[in-house]
Amino acid sequence: MPSPSPSPQTIVDTLLGVAAIFITPDWRALILLIPIGLALLFIAWFAFTVRKFATVGPNRRAPARVQPVTPANVHMPGGSSAPILVASGAGALFLGLVLGGVWLWVGVAVLVVTMLAWGREALRDYDHLESTQRLPAVIHEGPPPGVHMPGPSIRPLLGALGSAALLGGLVVGGWVLILAIVFLVYTLIGWLIDATAEYRKTVEADRTGHLENIPARRLPTRTLQVFAVLFVLIGLNQMGVFPPASPASGGTPGASAAPSGGPPIPAGALPVVAKGIAFDVKTLEVAADKPFTLYLENQDPATTPHDIEIRSTSGTKIQGQPPTSGGKATAYQGNALKAGTYTFICSIHPIAGMTGTLTVK
Repeated sequence: MPSPSPSPQTIVDTLLGVAAIFITPDWRALILLIPIGLALLFIAWFAFTVRKFATVGPNRRAPARVQPVTPANVHMPGGSSAPILVASGAGALFLGLVLGGVWLWVGVAVLVVTMLAWGREALRDYDHLESTQRLPAVIHEGPPPGVHMPGPSIRPLLGALGSAALLGGLVVGGWVLILAIVFLVYTLIGWLIDATAEYRKTVEADRTGHLENIPARRLPTRTLQVFAVLFVLIGLNQMGVFPPASPASGGTPGASAAPSGGPPIPAGALPVVAKGIAFDVKTLEVAADKPFTLYLENQDPATTPHDIEIRSTSGTKIQGQPPTSGGKATAYQGNALKAGTYTFICSIHPIAGMTGTLTVK
């Protein structure tokens, strides 16, 4: 018997099911197909690019390959492996930065050797260059009327030195910071004096029609030497190195005197000594979920305060205490911390010498 024909309702349901695929698709399945579509698109683009490069140029080749000839007075160096070697040296340096220790120096040595090899190869190429003909010197008649061209100036260099000294003083603090501010003000005042003199020359040129630059300023070598000596002496004095302290009677020469102020060391406190803008310990360990005490002895001069701040490994401040002046001592009460690794650091001098690891377990 012939199979019964589908009813109109069945046909309608089938059409609705097919339309539902396009009207309300399965978005999750479509999203999962996106990487496949991108891969197919990339394959198509790659195939098109390969075909394009394969068919570029003339379709008919010459009977023999023509050897290119370098034009006269043009030096064409051959292939070189030096860039690859220097890239390998840079990779060794980064690996040494990660591993640390002796591997850092190994990476530096590898990079230096590869760069020297590249430099030797570049000098060999340079020796092959033909000497160029020197053109006659061009004598400029000067700027157009009404245009003032100031001569070279050392003031930007001195201003940069003053800014660098200020940044260093902000890190070290104390009298070094005050001297850095004085040096920066000295450089800025000199710059202002030159700028004022140049402005007066332009005003005079507008009146007389004669344009003249201010005299060239020489590098103040003597003044820079004086500031350099002062920075060294004040820095050594601030670190307690200069002048050398005379040993106390009955004491051991070179021993550091105990702080004159501050509470006695509490029982169970972890001692931390700050001297020469550095902590004497780099690792501390306390119990988890229990308060703890850090006893800070600041053996630096009175003008160099220090503190101990507890931070997370990401650098977020967790606990902090007021600073302790030089020659003083303070017992810092720390709140209970959860188990983990933290950082203790001097927030006034956030340098490597005043940074350590606090382990809580």
